[in-house]
Amino acid sequence: MNNTTPAKPASPSPGKHVIVAGCGNIGSFLVLLLVRMAEIAKLTLVDFDVYEENNFSSQHIAPADFGKSKAGVLARLARRLNPRLEVIPIVARLESVPPGNLRGDVMLACLDSKEARRSANELAWHLGMPLVDAGIEASASLVRVNVYQPTAGQPCLECAWDQRDYAQLTVTHPCDAANPAAPATGAPACLGALAASLQAIECRKILGGDVSAAGRQVLIDAASHQHFVTTFRRNSHCRFNHAIWDLSRPQAVAASMTVSEALKLAGPGQATLTFAGMQLARQLACPGCGFTRRVLRLESRFRPREKTCPRCGRALLVTGFHSLPKLNAGELDRGISARSLASLGLREGDIMSVSDGTSEKIIELGPAHVTRSARHHSVNRRIS
Repeated sequence: MNNTTPAKPASPSPGKHVIVAGCGNIGSFLVLLLVRMAEIAKLTLVDFDVYEENNFSSQHIAPADFGKSKAGVLARLARRLNPRLEVIPIVARLESVPPGNLRGDVMLACLDSKEARRSANELAWHLGMPLVDAGIEASASLVRVNVYQPTAGQPCLECAWDQRDYAQLTVTHPCDAANPAAPATGAPACLGALAASLQAIECRKILGGDVSAAGRQVLIDAASHQHFVTTFRRNSHCRFNHAIWDLSRPQAVAASMTVSEALKLAGPGQATLTFAGMQLARQLACPGCGFTRRVLRLESRFRPREKTCPRCGRALLVTGFHSLPKLNAGELDRGISARSLASLGLREGDIMSVSDGTSEKIIELGPAHVTRSARHHSVNRRIS
């Protein structure tokens, strides 16, 4: 008989920052659990949507919340339950939030689309944060939680994806409806609460230094009371580059800097400028009347009125061949070179990369008033 007393898990230290992406079926219950964790000092809640009457059966809301932003409603609830918490609601899609505003100790993803989950995976990995991704298959009463740790040899969410998964990502075409409604998950509140509980448990373990669940999926079949654990491996052919940004060294860059000045940060010679995976739109087109507008702006940074057709009122779309992944110094005209980074949609907290082909400088933009002697974050990296 073994009388050895098992070691107690380390107690999480206070002052932790947790990012919650998605405030719907799972996220609305998850916040109720997180506010009670003494180790958490700051919560950032991200969701672009508003609560509707048909959400009442699946989410922790009251009728008075109908029509209000999900992130705002949960932020007010979190502050009421735990006034000592710093709570930051962000009413936006995750992929449009400046990455520098999402640095924390762990990201909890409660998202219902592959595109959004991919954004969470890549943001968390780039920022060096563990990711706990939760999901539900309501028709089979399945609840799952996956844990990812951004370290060498560990798999990311996309390591398990194949061509079929990427084919299911949201793709917008000019012939599509202007605003196709996202399909409802139909998940009952009880499954959302179960997923939230599992996610909160993994979150607390991570905050205490226990990342033993990294690379694993816990799946519960609530209908048959079965429990499954699956281990994933790092995929050497994964489409994601698994790069972790080092944003620890200070320099100075503000969004008021011009494109030409930003390109010169790479040194003399031809340089390229990229924006943490975000694409630049060069043209907006109306799928209804054929109206077009020439632009140069990050696709996720248009205001609603800027993407509304002035002729017929439909939503303007960006087609693939009018989407630009980078700016090359040798291909820019004088007008574009003189434009500020802010005019392209970049703002404080955004990440950009400047490369001369042999080395890469990764930069986090600072406040608009930052001067070249003030600070921002940047690091040089050799390109293999």
